[in-house]
Amino acid sequence: MAKREEYIDKLEKQLREWNTQIDELQKRVNKESQDLKANLEKRMEDLKEKRSRLRKKLDKIKDSGDEVFEEIKADSEKLWKDVKKGFSEIREIVNE
Repeated sequence: MAKREEYIDKLEKQLREWNTQIDELQKRVNKESQDLKANLEKRMEDLKEKRSRLRKKLDKIKDSGDEVFEEIKADSEKLWKDVKKGFSEIREIVNE
């Protein structure tokens, strides 16, 4: 049980941090040229969609028992990596 609760806490904390980072990145994206802004907006939407999917996975984890936790966790880990990659790609473009 502790492992599941620790994972939930970790994911909750990360989602809060990502919400703040998305807001900050959105401000930077809005300052870019139109062509670059269009590209970044698409990436931001993808990032937000993945974050929403991760939030839904977290809700499922909260509502599930320990036996289902491991199955949902595997899907969550993949989304987690995708979101981190999305942040890195956007930061890389914005910082160029």
